[in-house]
Amino acid sequence: MKKSWIPSSILGLVLSVTAVAPMHAQNATPQTADPQTDQPMQQPETSKYEDIKAFTGMIVKDGSKLVLKDMSSSTAYKVDDEKKVKDYVGKMVKITGTLDQSRNVIQVESIEVVS
Repeated sequence: MKKSWIPSSILGLVLSVTAVAPMHAQNATPQTADPQTDQPMQQPETSKYEDIKAFTGMIVKDGSKLVLKDMSSSTAYKVDDEKKVKDYVGKMVKITGTLDQSRNVIQVESIEVVS
């Protein structure tokens, strides 16, 4: 009978360790430095696109390209696909999409004529 308490004690110890490990992992703080180089870890790259927005203006030719010209701010935005806007040249439109600020290009989701 004395021999049976040792396996029970070992089993209890193993179960305790396996129960505590996940709780410790949940409370762990994220690493801010790479332990091998002691350099700050890079944060995930943020998207160069903003949220979906509405852009209002006139579709005009700018050289050989079609652009959305915001008349209130005199800003011209390139569009990702000129085929989507070619039927709206000279018309006031509202384009819904996301802006790639690094290239000043609107990723067109939808387009509609405004009066």
